[in-house]
Amino acid sequence: MKVNELLNIEVESLALGGQAVARSDGRVVFVDRALPGDQASVRVSRVRRSFAEARMEQVLTPSPWRIEPRCPHVARCGGCRFQDLDYAEQLRQKERQVKETLERLGGIASPPVRAIVPAPETFHYRNKMEFSFAPGAAGEPLLGLHERGTHDRVFALETCLLPSPLTVEIVRFTQAFAREHAWRAYHPSRHEGVVRFLTVRHLARAGECAVHLIAARDEVPGLGEWARAVMALSPDLKGVTLGLARSRANVAFSEEERMIEGRGVIVERLLGLEFEASANAFLQTNSAAAEALYATALECAGIAAGETVLDLYSGTGTLTLMGARKAAQAVGVETVPDAVAAAERNARRNGIANARFVCGESRAVLREWARGERSEPVRPAVVIVDPPRAGLHPRVVARVAELAPRRIVYVSCNPATLARDLADFRTGGYALIEARPFDLFPHTPHIECVATLEPAGAG
Repeated sequence: MKVNELLNIEVESLALGGQAVARSDGRVVFVDRALPGDQASVRVSRVRRSFAEARMEQVLTPSPWRIEPRCPHVARCGGCRFQDLDYAEQLRQKERQVKETLERLGGIASPPVRAIVPAPETFHYRNKMEFSFAPGAAGEPLLGLHERGTHDRVFALETCLLPSPLTVEIVRFTQAFAREHAWRAYHPSRHEGVVRFLTVRHLARAGECAVHLIAARDEVPGLGEWARAVMALSPDLKGVTLGLARSRANVAFSEEERMIEGRGVIVERLLGLEFEASANAFLQTNSAAAEALYATALECAGIAAGETVLDLYSGTGTLTLMGARKAAQAVGVETVPDAVAAAERNARRNGIANARFVCGESRAVLREWARGERSEPVRPAVVIVDPPRAGLHPRVVARVAELAPRRIVYVSCNPATLARDLADFRTGGYALIEARPFDLFPHTPHIECVATLEPAGAG
């Protein structure tokens, strides 16, 4: 097999991360833009000892699960990679990926994986979207999303079916206003220009929306006029803020925030509790599906009255506060000071007095508790972990196992690191009881899981 060689293949499945999987002469071939069941002509772009990568040239016989996508940007956009794949097949592929990953990377024979939980809605489910500014060919500002597989190319948005219609209306209005007032789009490699990102968080169920413009400087022509016009678009609009991001890092995160109109915080409601949502705050972006995920995590935790719950990577306190309603005490550990402050405000907002939050990196906090270097150590009956995609450090796994909780609930956004960490927990004496996959992000490769662990041999 050689680079640029043309192959005729039949796609077998989707790999974790979204690439299609085929085989040619016994070698695995990963293909971008192909779907399970496709017979296609592909061109080899990279060859390694055990696998090859290829680009789609032509679909010879389309998959029986191929459907007509609803969005005109599907071929260009990096968001909805599988909008042209029947949703039932998307779910089947994701459930299979979790099972195979736990078996292959986690070393778990016949892993106890339950049926995947589908998203309540497959379109208009995102409560937050980030859009990027970029200079157009004639110097005019573009506002839209990144082209598939790129970090530096942006196309102007016509529509998007992931967020609310109001979100799209705000983007379209801002596009027109930016062109009319000659806003200078930021160029990340040249470190030139002003406007960088537009973030819209619309909590449609709560009827609250906040808009956050991120710029390198506050030299934005007509900024106040734009903000007032945005606020007039809908009664849901509660606030418009300006965030200043002066660093070269090309991420939609501001170092300084200024209110322009309204208030800077809107309120999300999940499982009967209220959580503030500021511009930089982390909240699950699919509210309805997140409620199902959190309800399952709490069900799996099986918290009893009188017990202590430890929540690692607690963010703004969602699972900590939900667990506190049943526990004697709930303790959240979070490394971001702003998130800890928000969690404490959320506790006061909901009148929850039996929750406290510790600011620190989980590995360090657990080590200091074990050594008696930090006051108020926790002896939890239940530990909940909800780490970022990188998963848990092996020392965090070891420290959690040393606490000897009767149950561990692992909320994962990455089946690969979940599988790796489950293998580490097995070394620490904990066995997987079950894993429940959730599809929080239809038409994308992302998968969430709730895994329940107990001491090996328990029961």
